[in-house]
Amino acid sequence: MRRLIIGFEVHQPFRIRRNYFWDPVIRGGPLIKYFDDNLNREIFERVKNKCYIPATRILLEEIENGESEGYDFKFFFSLSGTFIEQAEKWGKDVLELFQQLSYTHKVEFLSQTYYHSITSLWEDLTEWKEQVEMHKNLIRDYFGQEPVTFENTELLLTPRIVKEIEKLGFKAVITEGKESLLKGKSPNRVYRIRDTKLSLLLRNYRLSDDIAFRFSNPKWDQYPLTASKFADWVSWSEGEIGLIFVDYETFGEHHWPESGILDFLRWLPRELHRRGVEFKLPREVYKEYYDEIVIDSTVSWADINKDESSWLGNIMQWAYDEMVRRTEMLAKEAGGEYLKAWRYFTTSDHYYYMFLGSGGPAEVHSYFSSFNSPIDAFINEFYAITMFQDELLKLLNINNEPFIFYKNGKRSSEAWNENQFKEIINRAHEFKGYEKYLKEWLK
Repeated sequence: MRRLIIGFEVHQPFRIRRNYFWDPVIRGGPLIKYFDDNLNREIFERVKNKCYIPATRILLEEIENGESEGYDFKFFFSLSGTFIEQAEKWGKDVLELFQQLSYTHKVEFLSQTYYHSITSLWEDLTEWKEQVEMHKNLIRDYFGQEPVTFENTELLLTPRIVKEIEKLGFKAVITEGKESLLKGKSPNRVYRIRDTKLSLLLRNYRLSDDIAFRFSNPKWDQYPLTASKFADWVSWSEGEIGLIFVDYETFGEHHWPESGILDFLRWLPRELHRRGVEFKLPREVYKEYYDEIVIDSTVSWADINKDESSWLGNIMQWAYDEMVRRTEMLAKEAGGEYLKAWRYFTTSDHYYYMFLGSGGPAEVHSYFSSFNSPIDAFINEFYAITMFQDELLKLLNINNEPFIFYKNGKRSSEAWNENQFKEIINRAHEFKGYEKYLKEWLK
């Protein structure tokens, strides 16, 4: 393989208070009552010092090194809106470094959902579209780029969402190169999604996970992993162009600096160049599709199944998701901090913490969670979203039950008053037939 795309996911959630059920906060606005800013700041500043600052400086230095040695070191970033919000509060020096990267014109910034949410899995995609548009505007404002490549939260891709991504004007989308999707094909090529004009770039999860999960594991038979060894693996791999995509926090936070991970990052571009591997950006290769791929099921990069079950795979996650969706129209009517707080509740991490499983997947979920267990996460998160909904009902003086819309046999949007009912009908024409139920419900 002689061409490689390298990319980094950068995301930090606004975490729900770890002990909200046991010690709820009564005073203050919704952003203070339900979310733990002390914890969010503590984690951000730790990761900033261990990863964001040193790793980004290395990338800037290696871009300069490539220029002096006659090659272009290029890569992409996918930054969530919540990460940028936290950087604005606690790490403007981090944002300045990312903007320096943008000035080199060798870094592509992808589009995703602003709140890194799982709203693409909802029957009503209105909120998902709004978050995508918010994120596109954010990338324009901070980095002066018009995103052409889309990365849905956690690489989630479904047949429904493919069509919407194309409608929004993107040229390419990234997802996981899992076997059931490839059906014997190589992940190291550019594909076109069948019946669309959308190009598909597939993450080589074996090479990516060698860095992300196995790098500092002394029990791994390839330990220690050096930049030279990894560059050999890339150059020996079959295919035309590969894609390595990992969490940015891999470099210094998930694997501490003492593991040698930052040195690996520094030397990898040079070792790849020595083997004749050329660096590319998604926007430079999306037209070079080799064959077609059919998207006929849900794909993600999480756990063994690589589907939606990491976020919507058990009854606790379903219950939490139902409460989040049930609160949407209340938050949008209240607006302001209430709407922002509700959107923080949609972030995928809160669902992820409630994952039930065993073995390696459970260990990964536990590592990222600020709660003691999935059940502990459910107790506090579900109570928080329930109290948030109760606060909104009182604020808006609503005493009735919600009207539940159904789409494709599944619960969709929920309205609490006549104005919300009409708004839902206006934004989703398939609900026009529900108008006949309005008077009966208002009784």
